[in-house]
Amino acid sequence: RLSRRGRTIIFSIHQPRYSIFKLFDSLTLLASGKVLYHGPAKHALEYFSSIGYECEPFNNPADFFLDVINGDSTAVAASKEEHRPVDTGKVAEDNVDSSVVDVLHQKYLSSSLYQSTKEALGKVELGQGSKQRLSKQEHEITYANGFLTQLYWVSKRSLKNLIRNPQASIAQIAVTVILALVVGAIFFGVKLDRSGIQNRVGSLFFVTTNQCFSSVSAIELFIRDKKLFV
Repeated sequence: RLSRRGRTIIFSIHQPRYSIFKLFDSLTLLASGKVLYHGPAKHALEYFSSIGYECEPFNNPADFFLDVINGDSTAVAASKEEHRPVDTGKVAEDNVDSSVVDVLHQKYLSSSLYQSTKEALGKVELGQGSKQRLSKQEHEITYANGFLTQLYWVSKRSLKNLIRNPQASIAQIAVTVILALVVGAIFFGVKLDRSGIQNRVGSLFFVTTNQCFSSVSAIELFIRDKKLFV
């Protein structure tokens, strides 16, 4: 329902099975900060087959891609056997994972998929204006909604949290009422003279200090909610 209303939903699927994988439209494979594939998910197997990594029958494509990247696939082993250098007596460093990632990255950079993506990004950059305009926009902080909209939704969210946790609200109200009664009893019947003015100043100072220290507990809400946003 949220996605139909224009919301972007982000979630993770660990080890997706084939029935889930075939629902993907676009696929991006990353390893060590390098792009190994970016394009339609349904063409991924065809692409890997074209560069010499054949997926075995009945193998899950998602598992196959991870195996290829990690160097654990039989396709990687077969490719390694075919391209094994002639033994010249020198000891070669065994670093299969990084070599596989580098090979896949270089093959992707020379593929038509990368060229089409590069052209599309170039058109987007041209549509955004000159470099001077872009540099100005980079330092400008913009929001999708205005301050009043943000204040409305944050306030609404906080009100819902208060309604859902009435115990905390009742406790705060009870503490405030008790303190009010105690302060009122201490400073009850203060006279309108110099001593009474000093007493009133003392009561105002006590009430103000109490409100300031009681508000410090609200910092916990910011710390707790910050973790959710992060």
